[in-house]
Amino acid sequence: MADPMIADETCFAVPGGLQGIGEDSDFTSTPCCCNGYLPSVPTDDPSFLRETAALIVRDIPMSSSNTISIDTKRIYMAGHSNGCITALSMAILHSDMVAAVGCHSGAALTSFPDTYNPTPMMMIHGTADQDVNYNGTEWYLSTLSQHNLLATKNKCTSNKQLLNLNESPVNNYTEYTASSCENNATIVLLALDNVGHFPFPNLEGKGIPIEEGTDVTVIDTTQLAWDFMNKFSLDVPPVLEVSSEDEPVGDNTSSTSFSKDVSLLIRVLTSVMVASFSWA
Repeated sequence: MADPMIADETCFAVPGGLQGIGEDSDFTSTPCCCNGYLPSVPTDDPSFLRETAALIVRDIPMSSSNTISIDTKRIYMAGHSNGCITALSMAILHSDMVAAVGCHSGAALTSFPDTYNPTPMMMIHGTADQDVNYNGTEWYLSTLSQHNLLATKNKCTSNKQLLNLNESPVNNYTEYTASSCENNATIVLLALDNVGHFPFPNLEGKGIPIEEGTDVTVIDTTQLAWDFMNKFSLDVPPVLEVSSEDEPVGDNTSSTSFSKDVSLLIRVLTSVMVASFSWA
């Protein structure tokens, strides 16, 4: 169970150090994500999230009497804002585990290790975002520059820009797609015109702050992210190890045959992690 005192005073933290390319070659991103809003607490949250995935993979079969198992070749990362930053960092640092990323209103900050294996990623971002600025800040590159950098890291050789115009202006968005990549690891950016930090539909009356002068999209961007991610799977299952002090949960005494083999989607919110499962 989470300690609310800790949750209120800390946040998911990931390393920075991502170097820009081309005209941004002198740029280096900073670590994330407290940046004066919350006290900086030394953490290793990417390793924590990997451990969490390992625990879920181990414990779900036991707690479900072996009726459900996790397809470890289909572990996905998603999130919003800080959670998106964390999801992208996980793909960079733990590309052996993350099959794909689909996240909203974040930024790529973490430098790529030599062990990085090109991973499919979709970023969804409002062009009027005032919290994680679409045009970048001194902490992170512009979102389009991030897209181009990720495409370079994935060795993509084809780039396409598609402007989607609809009857309602709040449906308009530009889709940037980098394809023909190593491992088929496509990179996609959906840039939603005049949408703010929350690029989700049906926000009215839900207490979510909407920046003045911005639009609420009517596009189901969560579904778009899921449709992107679930096309991908790893060629080789990752090695997921659980530390010895973590005791198994549930009973593993029943039949070892599984009736459901599900994918695992880890969504990281500002200071909350949610694990979801899909039969697809």
